[in-house]
Amino acid sequence: MEAVKILLVLCFLLECCNCWVNQYDKPLSFECLPGQVLTKIVSQHNNYREDRQWDFQCAYTSALTPKSSCKWTNKVNQYDKVMNFKCPTGGAITGLRSVHNNYYEDRIYDVKCCDVVKQPTSCDLTGYVNVYDGKMNHVIKPCKYLHGIYSVHNNYYEDRRHRFYECNLPE
Repeated sequence: MEAVKILLVLCFLLECCNCWVNQYDKPLSFECLPGQVLTKIVSQHNNYREDRQWDFQCAYTSALTPKSSCKWTNKVNQYDKVMNFKCPTGGAITGLRSVHNNYYEDRIYDVKCCDVVKQPTSCDLTGYVNVYDGKMNHVIKPCKYLHGIYSVHNNYYEDRRHRFYECNLPE
């Protein structure tokens, strides 16, 4: 009987630890610690809510210093429109905020950009990292940092597909 109780507690903890930064239809706000960049972006879509939950991981990088100058943008996209955003001067994305709108069933985003130590020599746009109504589990390679976001909204699926601009770390 004791083993069953322990198993139930473990299952509960594991389910609770499947943590998301936001709840469906609620605001999202996440930022890395100073000197860190986003290294992993995880998301899942819910067809009933027509929204996504998000989770992120960060790590320290040679692209930034703890004193790198950072600032938040203001609304990098419009509801139901294409998002095509890159941080100025080769900067790195270190945070995201968004608000969901139930009429549009979409989110508008603010992005936190930090100046990099040295301008990147090369940046690439990934392929799509998710399908409509599907999960996303995108890992930024250790030799790169996240520089921008490209996404397309589809009114039939009420979801976005995402691509990311990634730049090589300075040498």
